Amino acid sequence: MKILRHWSLVTGHSLLLMAAGFAQTAPGLDTLFLASGEKNVGRLTGFDAQSYRLQKALSAPPGAPAGAPPMFATVTIPRGNVVHIEFGADDARDKKLREATPAQLVEVEALWKQLEPWLAIAKSPAGRIGLVYGDLLLRSGDPANAQKALALFLKIEKETWNEGDLMLAKQGRLRAMVATGNAKEAVQEAIELARISEDPAVLIEANYILAGAADKDLRKLLEDNPRWEEDIYVIPERHRLYNEALDLYLHPYLFFGSEIEPAARGLWGAAGIYQFTGETAHAAELSRDLVVIYPGTKYAALAQTFLDGLPNEFKQQDGEKEAREENTESPKPNEK
Repeated sequence: MKILRHWSLVTGHSLLLMAAGFAQTAPGLDTLFLASGEKNVGRLTGFDAQSYRLQKALSAPPGAPAGAPPMFATVTIPRGNVVHIEFGADDARDKKLREATPAQLVEVEALWKQLEPWLAIAKSPAGRIGLVYGDLLLRSGDPANAQKALALFLKIEKETWNEGDLMLAKQGRLRAMVATGNAKEAVQEAIELARISEDPAVLIEANYILAGAADKDLRKLLEDNPRWEEDIYVIPERHRLYNEALDLYLHPYLFFGSEIEPAARGLWGAAGIYQFTGETAHAAELSRDLVVIYPGTKYAALAQTFLDGLPNEFKQQDGEKEAREENTESPKPNEK
């Protein structure tokens, strides 16, 4: 181990120190576990092909006045000596990332740029933060940001150490492909992912991409063939696309109902199919389910707005309630 003669009277910045607007509490220290069984604790500040650089706090020199600024030394540790790393926790940062909106794009981008070099280093949080940044780019609705998101998700796929982040990056890339106008390529990849994936989250995202493609094709078919019911060649294709879109949209709700956002998103997609085909009663029924089962989602808010705008005849209809009442009122087989 080699100690560089680099002294500082200023508190060192941690690998995990948040960008302006995110750093309000100091993150935990990073710990390097060595092959010798020793641990080295400090703040990781960088690395190269041969070594890691760790900033360590020094003991106050004899006679130092109380309250004097701390001093630090930077230590280089050969990478071959390091068994694994535990990066310091930062609960305040993680909370802010969970709650981040596109309005915080600049701050999250700065944090990602700070952590990007560590993407392939085992246990680093770089991939997770990159995924948040990519999601915010897509949510911004800016086409230029969608292109940046696509490149970002590709990078995470290629370099991340974390299998979970890899799967999430695949999902993000599919969404980015659609957002950048590469829907056809996204659909082809989604078909393959749906075929081979054992990860429910990846399967859900792939199916949603396929649902959107079937939905789009259905709308185009009916717009091009307004009298489709009279065309024996269009009828079967209309029914195929209609059923395929509904089945794929409803898949997470039916089989992964505890996955709140994907299930709610799928319900709203299916309600959209019913709205487009003029089946308002079915659209209203799904919207009621959405509001009741997933009330905290943005899709529930959209569903409630749709319900509020319906004519009274549909507001008063409740197919499930009517069915329950019929079952309650029907006499049992042995009753006279």
